[in-house]
Amino acid sequence: MKLHRMLAQLAIAAGLGVMFAIIGPFGTYGELGATARYAYWVGLVLVGYLNIVLCAHALARFRPGWGQRWSIPLVTLLSAVPTSFAVAWAESLLRLGHPVALAVMPRVYGSVAVVQLVVLLLLTRLQPAGLPLVSSRSPVPADMPPQAEPDPVPPPFLARIPAHLGGELLALQAEDHYLRVITAQGSDLILMRMADALRELEGEPGLQVHRSWWVAHRAVCAVKRDAGKTVLELSNGMQVPVSRTYQAAVRAAPFEAAAIER
Repeated sequence: MKLHRMLAQLAIAAGLGVMFAIIGPFGTYGELGATARYAYWVGLVLVGYLNIVLCAHALARFRPGWGQRWSIPLVTLLSAVPTSFAVAWAESLLRLGHPVALAVMPRVYGSVAVVQLVVLLLLTRLQPAGLPLVSSRSPVPADMPPQAEPDPVPPPFLARIPAHLGGELLALQAEDHYLRVITAQGSDLILMRMADALRELEGEPGLQVHRSWWVAHRAVCAVKRDAGKTVLELSNGMQVPVSRTYQAAVRAAPFEAAAIER
């Protein structure tokens, strides 16, 4: 845990101990003097906080998948065990004058668990890292190899390309209710609307340049002006018109450096 975070949490825990000392719950207000009462509550709340830190780190290490819903009650119950023995020692020293009987320990544990829950909830609300409040994300060991990036899923439309055309899609041209699929190896018609094809091509580098045309970025060799109109020259020699609606998109498209307007 970073030092500034721990210091902030210690300050919150100490402040909570002071609040308990002022209130004096569990009979401590009438049975302990002011100095003893402040030492009792501030000391025990700080001990409880440190036990919370240790239990939360242990839980994060051995059960990293537990969410905060289960972590808070588990850390409360676990941290209350060592804290109960600290409370029993303080009780025997400051109030009883003799060791706490074992038969009384379950009642002590219940009271301590309540205080531990209050401390933990206060810390998780004031420092919403939650149990990350006490267990920041574990660092990756230096000798652990980096995780491989998952292979990208190809756009669904590419599976529709007829097998004899290969997989290098250059362009699409709408022809009535059909699409002409143009690749480096030729072209063929498939029954599909342009709008549906554009949805299935999401993620494929390319853009629509005309109501009836879509082109792949890699297919564009040159952006030319012909009789006042913009035309794209593709790698297979085909000329594709660019309508006025899509001219701004064409100018902003990341075509190859060679595809300069001329």
